Amino acid sequence: MKKITILIALSCVIPLANAQKLYKCINMQGDVLFELETHYVWPFSDGLAKFKTTVVNNGKAEWRIGFVNEKGEVVIEAKYDSKKSSKYNFVDGVSWVKLPDQDGFFLIDKTGKRISEKTYEKVGKFHEGMCAVYEGLNMGFVNLKGEEIIPLKYTGDPWFYNGLVCLCLADAEVGKYGFMDKNGEVAIPFQYIQAGYSGFNNGECRVMINGKTNLIDTTGKVVFTPTLTSNMEGFSCGLAKAYTTPDRKGVGFFNRDNTCVIKPIYDRASSFENGKTIVQINDKYGVIDTLGNYIIPLKFDNILGDCGDSGYFLCEKDLVKYYYNCDGQYFTQHTVKRIKGRNNSNYYPFMDNNDKWGYLNADGSYYIKAQYDDADSFVEGKAWVY
Repeated sequence: MKKITILIALSCVIPLANAQKLYKCINMQGDVLFELETHYVWPFSDGLAKFKTTVVNNGKAEWRIGFVNEKGEVVIEAKYDSKKSSKYNFVDGVSWVKLPDQDGFFLIDKTGKRISEKTYEKVGKFHEGMCAVYEGLNMGFVNLKGEEIIPLKYTGDPWFYNGLVCLCLADAEVGKYGFMDKNGEVAIPFQYIQAGYSGFNNGECRVMINGKTNLIDTTGKVVFTPTLTSNMEGFSCGLAKAYTTPDRKGVGFFNRDNTCVIKPIYDRASSFENGKTIVQINDKYGVIDTLGNYIIPLKFDNILGDCGDSGYFLCEKDLVKYYYNCDGQYFTQHTVKRIKGRNNSNYYPFMDNNDKWGYLNADGSYYIKAQYDDADSFVEGKAWVY
């Protein structure tokens, strides 16, 4: 195990040095791979972890962003603006960064080499190899090489889904939405007059046709028209959420046969994720499965979480917090003060009553006993603790 201290100083006066912490990078077994002394470090993404540290220039201490690799080696020095650059991680070999006191974001590769010459006042995040970029209210898209594939003259969805993005011409008198591909070509004509953009999921997308929500495929063909409602969400876990009142209440779920599977009795409901969803009636919340059975009873004042990235539900009643996993099992084996999302790993970071952090299995049993002042979720097989 090795220890890396990151503190770049051009003066002997370091007023922010006390803000540095000694982070440990651990593997899934809890073994310490290396230590990193810095102010803050983010989870690994695409093999690199972003860190925030102190740089002292002419007697003035400032925060800067850099990157370390999975060996703990600083591969990109800490020189980027800490407020703006901290929002972006490496994805598919590139990341957006911004230099202090300079306008605009630009792309770098994993060696720190600048890829794009042009800078943008605002940028999104890469998804399916494409990223939204902005000038004022106008949006376009660049690829991983920083090439502008879609010019900055649109509004709409900042994300590609299933190879397509839903856009509307920014200067159009009537907002008609259509879909463009990753080559910048119109894949589905700009013809849908609707309140906003929509995105593909599992090859289907919601669009408004004659005032009614329909589902189309990636060729623009209508593949589903609801008969029980005019306002629906897309299918998830075989069920689609339907709104049966103008105020988007009376929420229920139907299948592809246009058969109501879960009656529209809810004031609010999320779409299903891994077979579970949060529902609300009046001021009480619960969690149901795809048959409409409650796996967490409808008695809580609020419920947060999901069965996706979080992998648990935080339920609150009379200011008391209760934690359930996605099987509806209550974490009762140990006293838990707080839980973080597992971020698609198998283990939940948790805090005990002594304000120490460790990791729980999905059934609430200890995986790594509470011993850290803080602990993050495992990402790419590693987690940061201190």
